Amino acid sequence: MKRSTEIVGQPVISITEGKEFGHVKELLVNYVNGSIAALVIDDGKWYLGAKLLPFEAIAGLGEYAVTIDNSADILTVKDKPELEKLLEAGIKIIGTKVLTKGGRMQGRINEIVIDDTGKINTCELETVDGAVVSFPAQRVVTFGKEVVIIAGTDEVAIAKPPAAPPVTKVPAVPPEPVPAVRPEVIPVPGQQAEVLAAAGVVEETKGKEQAADDSAKKFDDKHRKFLLGKKAARRIETDNGMIIVDQGGEITEEVLQKAKLANKFVELSMNIQ
Repeated sequence: MKRSTEIVGQPVISITEGKEFGHVKELLVNYVNGSIAALVIDDGKWYLGAKLLPFEAIAGLGEYAVTIDNSADILTVKDKPELEKLLEAGIKIIGTKVLTKGGRMQGRINEIVIDDTGKINTCELETVDGAVVSFPAQRVVTFGKEVVIIAGTDEVAIAKPPAAPPVTKVPAVPPEPVPAVRPEVIPVPGQQAEVLAAAGVVEETKGKEQAADDSAKKFDDKHRKFLLGKKAARRIETDNGMIIVDQGGEITEEVLQKAKLANKFVELSMNIQ
Protein backbone atom coordinates (compact mmCIF):
# COMPACT_ATOMS: atom_id res chain seq x y z
CA MET A 1 0.00 0.00 0.00
CA LYS A 2 1.20 3.50 -0.85
CA ARG A 3 -0.17 6.92 0.00
CA SER A 4 -0.23 9.40 -2.89
CA THR A 5 2.22 11.65 -1.04
CA GLU A 6 4.70 8.77 -1.00
CA ILE A 7 4.63 8.65 -4.82
CA VAL A 8 4.23 12.23 -6.05
CA GLY A 9 7.58 13.99 -6.22
CA GLN A 10 9.65 10.79 -6.39
CA PRO A 11 12.38 10.56 -9.06
CA VAL A 12 11.88 8.03 -11.85
CA ILE A 13 14.94 5.80 -12.29
CA SER A 14 15.71 3.34 -15.12
CA ILE A 15 17.17 0.09 -13.76
CA THR A 16 19.00 -0.95 -16.94
CA GLU A 17 20.26 2.54 -17.81
CA GLY A 18 20.98 3.80 -14.30
CA LYS A 19 19.53 7.17 -15.24
CA GLU A 20 16.90 9.51 -13.84
CA PHE A 21 14.06 10.53 -16.16
CA GLY A 22 12.34 13.32 -14.26
CA HIS A 23 10.01 13.00 -11.28
CA VAL A 24 6.36 12.11 -10.63
CA LYS A 25 4.27 15.25 -11.14
CA GLU A 26 0.84 13.76 -10.40
CA LEU A 27 -1.31 10.62 -10.54
CA LEU A 28 -3.52 10.01 -13.56
CA VAL A 29 -6.84 8.73 -12.20
CA ASN A 30 -9.04 6.26 -14.04
CA TYR A 31 -12.38 7.53 -12.71
CA VAL A 32 -14.27 4.61 -14.27
CA ASN A 33 -12.74 1.79 -12.20
CA GLY A 34 -11.23 3.80 -9.33
CA SER A 35 -7.56 3.15 -10.05
CA ILE A 36 -4.36 4.94 -11.00
CA ALA A 37 -3.90 4.46 -14.75
CA ALA A 38 -0.49 6.08 -14.98
CA LEU A 39 1.99 8.45 -13.38
CA VAL A 40 2.44 11.82 -15.08
CA ILE A 41 6.19 12.48 -15.37
CA ASP A 42 7.77 15.94 -15.38
CA ASP A 43 11.05 15.73 -17.29
CA GLY A 44 11.44 19.48 -17.78
CA LYS A 45 10.30 19.23 -21.41
CA TRP A 46 6.56 19.93 -21.22
CA TYR A 47 6.70 21.77 -24.54
CA LEU A 48 7.11 18.32 -26.15
CA GLY A 49 3.94 17.01 -24.54
CA ALA A 50 2.97 15.05 -21.42
CA LYS A 51 5.08 12.03 -20.45
CA LEU A 52 3.20 9.08 -18.97
CA LEU A 53 4.32 5.98 -17.10
CA PRO A 54 1.52 3.34 -17.20
CA PHE A 55 1.06 1.86 -13.75
CA GLU A 56 1.59 -1.68 -15.05
CA ALA A 57 5.04 -0.63 -16.36
CA ILE A 58 6.30 0.34 -12.90
CA ALA A 59 9.03 -1.98 -11.66
CA GLY A 60 8.95 -0.73 -8.08
CA LEU A 61 7.49 1.95 -5.82
CA GLY A 62 10.31 2.44 -3.35
CA GLU A 63 10.88 4.75 -0.43
CA TYR A 64 13.18 7.02 -2.42
CA ALA A 65 12.32 6.41 -6.09
CA VAL A 66 9.97 4.92 -8.67
CA THR A 67 11.88 2.38 -10.75
CA ILE A 68 11.26 1.26 -14.35
CA ASP A 69 13.03 -1.31 -16.53
CA ASN A 70 14.14 1.27 -19.11
CA SER A 71 13.21 4.63 -20.60
CA ALA A 72 11.01 2.98 -23.25
CA ASP A 73 8.40 2.48 -20.51
CA ILE A 74 7.78 6.24 -20.45
CA LEU A 75 5.19 7.03 -23.13
CA THR A 76 3.47 10.01 -24.72
CA VAL A 77 -0.24 10.49 -25.32
CA LYS A 78 0.42 9.56 -28.95
CA ASP A 79 1.84 6.22 -27.79
CA LYS A 80 -1.20 5.47 -25.60
CA PRO A 81 -4.15 7.61 -26.83
CA GLU A 82 -6.63 5.97 -24.45
CA LEU A 83 -5.00 7.96 -21.65
CA GLU A 84 -5.80 11.26 -23.35
CA LYS A 85 -9.43 11.12 -22.19
CA LEU A 86 -8.28 10.70 -18.59
CA LEU A 87 -5.89 13.66 -18.94
CA GLU A 88 -8.68 15.82 -20.33
CA ALA A 89 -11.04 14.80 -17.51
CA GLY A 90 -8.53 16.12 -14.97
CA ILE A 91 -9.85 14.06 -12.04
CA LYS A 92 -7.56 14.68 -9.04
CA ILE A 93 -9.68 13.25 -6.14
CA ILE A 94 -7.58 14.99 -3.49
CA GLY A 95 -9.21 18.27 -2.57
CA THR A 96 -12.66 17.28 -3.80
CA LYS A 97 -15.81 17.45 -1.71
CA VAL A 98 -17.46 14.22 -0.53
CA LEU A 99 -21.26 13.91 -0.59
CA THR A 100 -23.48 10.96 0.13
CA LYS A 101 -26.09 9.90 -2.44
CA GLY A 102 -28.59 11.48 -0.09
CA GLY A 103 -26.84 14.85 -0.43
CA ARG A 104 -25.09 15.00 2.96
CA MET A 105 -21.77 16.85 3.00
CA GLN A 106 -19.01 14.71 4.57
CA GLY A 107 -15.93 16.88 4.05
CA ARG A 108 -13.01 16.99 1.60
CA ILE A 109 -10.60 14.24 0.58
CA ASN A 110 -7.02 14.97 1.65
CA GLU A 111 -5.33 11.65 0.77
CA ILE A 112 -5.77 8.34 -1.03
CA VAL A 113 -4.10 4.98 -0.42
CA ILE A 114 -3.22 2.78 -3.42
CA ASP A 115 -2.54 -0.96 -3.50
CA ASP A 116 0.18 -2.73 -5.52
CA THR A 117 -2.06 -3.03 -8.60
CA GLY A 118 -2.85 0.68 -8.70
CA LYS A 119 -6.35 0.26 -7.28
CA ILE A 120 -7.49 3.02 -4.91
CA ASN A 121 -8.02 1.17 -1.64
CA THR A 122 -8.87 3.87 0.89
CA CYS A 123 -9.82 7.54 0.87
CA GLU A 124 -9.12 9.87 3.78
CA LEU A 125 -11.08 13.03 4.35
CA GLU A 126 -11.26 15.96 6.71
CA THR A 127 -14.79 16.41 7.98
CA VAL A 128 -16.46 19.81 8.30
CA ASP A 129 -15.60 19.84 12.01
CA GLY A 130 -11.89 19.16 11.39
CA ALA A 131 -11.72 15.43 12.24
CA VAL A 132 -9.74 13.09 9.95
CA VAL A 133 -11.61 9.92 8.96
CA SER A 134 -11.30 7.29 6.25
CA PHE A 135 -13.57 5.03 4.22
CA PRO A 136 -13.04 2.18 1.73
CA ALA A 137 -12.96 3.24 -1.91
CA GLN A 138 -15.59 0.57 -2.64
CA ARG A 139 -18.16 3.01 -1.26
CA VAL A 140 -17.44 5.50 -4.03
CA VAL A 141 -20.23 5.73 -6.59
CA THR A 142 -18.70 8.52 -8.69
CA PHE A 143 -15.24 10.06 -8.87
CA GLY A 144 -16.03 13.57 -10.12
CA LYS A 145 -13.77 16.54 -10.86
CA GLU A 146 -15.15 18.58 -7.96
CA VAL A 147 -17.30 16.12 -6.00
CA VAL A 148 -16.96 12.45 -5.00
CA ILE A 149 -20.29 10.69 -4.39
CA ILE A 150 -20.37 7.80 -1.92
CA ALA A 151 -23.02 5.20 -1.15
CA GLY A 152 -24.97 5.37 2.09
CA THR A 153 -26.77 8.18 3.84
CA ASP A 154 -25.08 7.97 7.23
CA GLU A 155 -21.67 9.24 8.33
CA VAL A 156 -18.51 7.81 6.81
CA ALA A 157 -17.33 4.72 8.70
CA ILE A 158 -14.12 5.53 10.57
CA ALA A 159 -11.11 3.31 10.06
CA LYS A 160 -7.42 3.66 10.69
CA PRO A 161 -5.70 4.28 7.33
CA PRO A 162 -2.49 2.36 6.59
CA ALA A 163 0.76 4.03 7.64
CA ALA A 164 -1.07 7.04 9.02
CA PRO A 165 -1.31 8.62 12.47
CA PRO A 166 -4.11 7.29 14.69
CA VAL A 167 -7.50 8.35 13.43
CA THR A 168 -9.82 10.26 15.71
CA LYS A 169 -13.00 8.28 16.09
CA VAL A 170 -16.16 10.35 16.03
CA PRO A 171 -18.88 8.64 18.09
CA ALA A 172 -22.46 8.89 16.94
CA VAL A 173 -24.30 11.56 18.93
CA PRO A 174 -27.94 10.82 19.66
CA PRO A 175 -30.31 13.73 19.00
CA GLU A 176 -31.08 15.84 22.03
CA PRO A 177 -34.61 15.37 23.30
CA VAL A 178 -36.92 18.29 22.71
CA PRO A 179 -37.78 19.86 26.10
CA ALA A 180 -41.41 19.53 26.97
CA VAL A 181 -41.51 23.08 28.34
CA ARG A 182 -39.60 26.18 27.26
CA PRO A 183 -39.58 28.77 30.09
CA GLU A 184 -39.15 31.67 27.69
CA VAL A 185 -42.39 30.81 25.82
CA ILE A 186 -45.47 32.65 27.07
CA PRO A 187 -48.39 30.24 26.99
CA VAL A 188 -51.63 31.36 25.46
CA PRO A 189 -54.78 30.18 27.22
CA GLY A 190 -56.24 27.24 25.41
CA GLN A 191 -53.14 26.78 23.25
CA GLN A 192 -50.39 26.23 25.83
CA ALA A 193 -49.34 22.73 24.70
CA GLU A 194 -49.36 23.64 21.00
CA VAL A 195 -47.30 26.81 21.45
CA LEU A 196 -44.71 25.13 23.67
CA ALA A 197 -44.29 22.21 21.28
CA ALA A 198 -43.97 24.48 18.25
CA ALA A 199 -41.45 26.71 19.99
CA GLY A 200 -39.34 23.72 20.94
CA VAL A 201 -39.24 22.39 17.38
CA VAL A 202 -38.38 25.79 15.88
CA GLU A 203 -35.61 26.47 18.37
CA GLU A 204 -34.18 22.97 17.98
CA THR A 205 -34.17 23.31 14.17
CA LYS A 206 -32.54 26.73 14.31
CA GLY A 207 -29.89 25.38 16.66
CA LYS A 208 -28.99 22.52 14.32
CA GLU A 209 -28.92 24.80 11.27
CA GLN A 210 -26.67 27.26 13.10
CA ALA A 211 -24.30 24.43 14.15
CA ALA A 212 -24.06 23.22 10.54
CA ASP A 213 -23.39 26.75 9.28
CA ASP A 214 -20.71 27.27 11.93
CA SER A 215 -18.99 23.97 11.03
CA ALA A 216 -18.99 24.81 7.31
CA LYS A 217 -17.64 28.30 7.99
CA LYS A 218 -14.93 26.85 10.25
CA PHE A 219 -13.86 24.45 7.47
CA ASP A 220 -13.81 27.23 4.85
CA ASP A 221 -11.84 29.58 7.12
CA LYS A 222 -9.30 26.87 7.88
CA HIS A 223 -8.93 26.05 4.19
CA ARG A 224 -8.46 29.73 3.25
CA LYS A 225 -5.79 30.21 5.93
CA PHE A 226 -3.98 27.14 4.60
CA LEU A 227 -3.96 28.56 1.05
CA LEU A 228 -2.91 32.12 1.95
CA GLY A 229 0.76 32.74 1.26
CA LYS A 230 1.16 29.64 -0.91
CA LYS A 231 2.35 29.86 -4.53
CA ALA A 232 0.31 28.81 -7.56
CA ALA A 233 1.78 25.76 -9.31
CA ARG A 234 0.34 26.94 -12.62
CA ARG A 235 -1.67 29.77 -14.11
CA ILE A 236 -5.34 29.77 -13.09
CA GLU A 237 -7.77 31.51 -15.43
CA THR A 238 -11.51 32.16 -15.57
CA ASP A 239 -13.58 30.42 -18.24
CA ASN A 240 -13.32 33.52 -20.44
CA GLY A 241 -9.52 33.70 -20.18
CA MET A 242 -9.09 36.31 -17.42
CA ILE A 243 -6.04 35.58 -15.26
CA ILE A 244 -6.81 34.87 -11.60
CA VAL A 245 -3.18 34.16 -10.66
CA ASP A 246 -0.03 33.44 -12.68
CA GLN A 247 2.20 30.43 -12.12
CA GLY A 248 4.36 31.14 -9.08
CA GLY A 249 2.06 33.96 -7.96
CA GLU A 250 1.23 34.34 -4.27
CA ILE A 251 -2.20 33.28 -3.06
CA THR A 252 -3.78 36.36 -1.46
CA GLU A 253 -7.27 37.18 -0.21
CA GLU A 254 -7.93 38.93 -3.53
CA VAL A 255 -6.87 35.82 -5.47
CA LEU A 256 -9.08 33.59 -3.32
CA GLN A 257 -12.05 35.92 -3.85
CA LYS A 258 -11.53 35.96 -7.62
CA ALA A 259 -11.21 32.16 -7.70
CA LYS A 260 -14.39 31.73 -5.67
CA LEU A 261 -16.40 34.11 -7.89
CA ALA A 262 -15.13 32.33 -11.03
CA ASN A 263 -15.89 28.87 -9.58
CA LYS A 264 -12.18 28.06 -9.72
CA PHE A 265 -11.57 27.68 -5.97
CA VAL A 266 -11.20 23.89 -6.14
CA GLU A 267 -8.88 24.10 -9.16
CA LEU A 268 -6.74 26.68 -7.33
CA SER A 269 -6.64 24.49 -4.20
CA MET A 270 -5.30 21.54 -6.18
CA ASN A 271 -2.54 23.56 -7.85
CA ILE A 272 -0.43 25.10 -5.09
CA GLN A 273 3.26 24.71 -4.33
